[in-house]
Amino acid sequence: MATVGDYVLFVGKDHVGEGDSVLGANLLKMALNAFADADELPSAVLLMNSGVKAVADPENDDVAASLGRMAEAGCEVLSCGTCLDFYGVKDALRVGEVSNMVAIMERMRAASKVIAL
Repeated sequence: MATVGDYVLFVGKDHVGEGDSVLGANLLKMALNAFADADELPSAVLLMNSGVKAVADPENDDVAASLGRMAEAGCEVLSCGTCLDFYGVKDALRVGEVSNMVAIMERMRAASKVIAL
């Protein structure tokens, strides 16, 4: 059974790296699945900017499933409400909670480390 660690995962875009967007979206799916399978989960996954689209996309079942497994194990999944509104996807949020900049920054400051994808 996975434990929750003292680090957070920051997802600031709906892909990993620069270059091909399809490859980047697939890399994000694989990265989140790898985190969900790890022995030590982040204490929180923090989604901002286009990162919120990954958790609100009805065609992105892999991301929602990985984040859902992490949430069930005790990892917070917080999405920026301003970002959800900007992209018009607040009603489509599939996993976690709508949050704000203050709460997201608090989680970052309290963590021993922040891993950004």
